[in-house]
Amino acid sequence: MNGSFTRIITLSMALFALACGAFFAFLFYVKASREVWQGSIALVLVMSAIFAAYLFAMRNRMATILDKLSLTIQSLINGQLREEFAVSEDNLLSKLQDQTLKLHGILKMQKLKYKEEGEEIKSLISDITHQLRTPLANLNMYNGMLLDDKLPPDKRMEFVRIVRDQTEKLTWLMDSLVKMSRLESGIIEIRAERRDLVDTVLTAIKQAFPAAREKDVELAFQGKQGVELVHDAKWTGEAIGNVLDNAIKYTAAGGKVTVAVERYEMFARIDVIDTGRGIPEPELNKVFQRFYRGAASGDIEGVGIGLYLTRKIVAEQGGYMKASSEAGKGSVFSLFLPV
Repeated sequence: MNGSFTRIITLSMALFALACGAFFAFLFYVKASREVWQGSIALVLVMSAIFAAYLFAMRNRMATILDKLSLTIQSLINGQLREEFAVSEDNLLSKLQDQTLKLHGILKMQKLKYKEEGEEIKSLISDITHQLRTPLANLNMYNGMLLDDKLPPDKRMEFVRIVRDQTEKLTWLMDSLVKMSRLESGIIEIRAERRDLVDTVLTAIKQAFPAAREKDVELAFQGKQGVELVHDAKWTGEAIGNVLDNAIKYTAAGGKVTVAVERYEMFARIDVIDTGRGIPEPELNKVFQRFYRGAASGDIEGVGIGLYLTRKIVAEQGGYMKASSEAGKGSVFSLFLPV
């Protein structure tokens, strides 16, 4: 900035000297009288003094402005918000200061965002480590038992089945954790297109039917074709499947799970209604948390990822979820997607 200002002053002085030289050349050309020469020289000297004073004042003014700007920037570096120029003045300097303060605010928010994301990643890694520890420990323990040559054949077969079940659980858990981490990091992109939502729902019901039949739980559907909206059929089906899986798990044999689809002006609503054990009211606000499992879910296999993933998938498409339940009387999970 100082170098630029010095060049401006030097250029201004050169132009002033050139103008004076041209003026004296003109006087010489017209053969001006001695009195005119004397008057002209005196005028040039006065103008030179005024010009020099103006340049000096301008230089001091610029130095003051630069000092204030430097103080403003230094205060931002020190984490303070110091305003050197009056906000009420609608001039270039106050606008420049305002934009600098806004930039500082944006950078501060970005810093906080990156810090929160870093903490979230640390928490995610900690949660994943905790969830993997149990099946890995079981596999290690039973594999060690299987190495015993004196192990009876019936016990060996029992331990082999346990190892198989733990391996399947570990595979399922890893798949779920990969989906969750990719959704959270934005690696997986929602690819939405206009399709009939009922087709997506019926596909999810078809995939859940074997588990419901094995447990003797009735699956029912309420709705009609023609509920078209822009959505990702694959991931939306995954979300509905997660809710259905939970509903079947927590519904006793002989119970019923109903999936209802209804279209409103702004949203399409998918309800998954079960006649299961229900959720106590204090836990309703926690069921969508990552790895959360209610007090009454101890005998049901799971790790608490399904509903968390479902809400994440729905939110990525501009929708939202809510749950209503009463202990011992079943639950209703509702997914809302924008039309």
